[in-house]
Amino acid sequence: MKKLTLFAACALLCITAAGWGRKGHATIARIAETHLTKTAKKNIDAVMHGESICGYASYADENKSTLLVDLGGKMGALPHTFEANSDCEPFRGIDDNGRYVKNCIYFIEKFSEELKNWKALDDSTAFANLVLIVHFVGDMHCPAHIRFYPDDMTIGKFDVVFRGEKQRYHTLWDTGFIELKYPWSFGDLAHILDCASPEQIAEICKGGPYDWGRDAAQCCRSTHDVKPGDTISSKWYHANLPLLQNQLRKAGYRLAHQLNMTFDPAYARRHRR
Repeated sequence: MKKLTLFAACALLCITAAGWGRKGHATIARIAETHLTKTAKKNIDAVMHGESICGYASYADENKSTLLVDLGGKMGALPHTFEANSDCEPFRGIDDNGRYVKNCIYFIEKFSEELKNWKALDDSTAFANLVLIVHFVGDMHCPAHIRFYPDDMTIGKFDVVFRGEKQRYHTLWDTGFIELKYPWSFGDLAHILDCASPEQIAEICKGGPYDWGRDAAQCCRSTHDVKPGDTISSKWYHANLPLLQNQLRKAGYRLAHQLNMTFDPAYARRHRR
C-alpha cells in the first residue's frame, strides 16, 4: 500500500481549495466510519493497513499525480464534479457524443465494482480506488461541484462579496462557510451532524450514486442562482446553512452505505438495489 512519505505528510498539512476542503471531507469520512459494518470495517482496514480513511479523505486533492500513477495511467484527470441537466438528472457515463464529461459518479460505481474483488487487486490500486470513492462521494454532495449543462458550467469559479470582502464563490462552499460556522475539529463537526435516526438514514441511502446525484442537484440548484459580483448577505448565508449541514450529513451516510455495499457481501444482499 502507499504509505505517507514525508512529502505527502507535509502536503496534508496544507489547506486545499478543492472539494469540501480538508475539514469537510474528513467530517464525511468520520460519519461514514461510524456507520460501517464490522465486515466492511475489517476489509477496509486491510486495504488501508489499519489507517483511518479520515486521514486520506482529501488525498485525491493533494496527491493527484500519485493516484493517477497508481491507477496505471487509465485516467487523464481526476473528475471531482458531475453534470446534471436542467431537470437535475445526472449525466450517466463520461462520453457525450465525443465530449468528455467529468463525472465522479461514474467512477464511484466503477471503483466500487472493482473493489468487490479487492483481494485480487495490487495494494496501490485497491488503495487508490478506495480513497477516490471516499473523496468523490464527498465531492458529489458539494454545491460547487455540480455542473448544470449547458446553463451553468462555472461551478462557482468567480468572485462574490461576502462579509465585505471579494471572495471566490467556489471556495466559500468548499471551506469558508464551514470554517465560519464550525471552527472546531472534524471529529466535533461529525459528532454534531451525525444525528439522524435509523429510519432517516435508510431514506437518505435509498437508491444508488446516480439517485444521490439527482437529489444533490435538486437540493443545490438554487445556489447556482448566485452570479459573479453578487453580494452574499448574512441572511442568505444563514438561510443556506441547513443545506450545508444536510449535504455533509447525507454524504457521510451515503459513503458508509456505498462502502458497506462494496466490502460486506451480506450487507449488499440485504440491500440489493
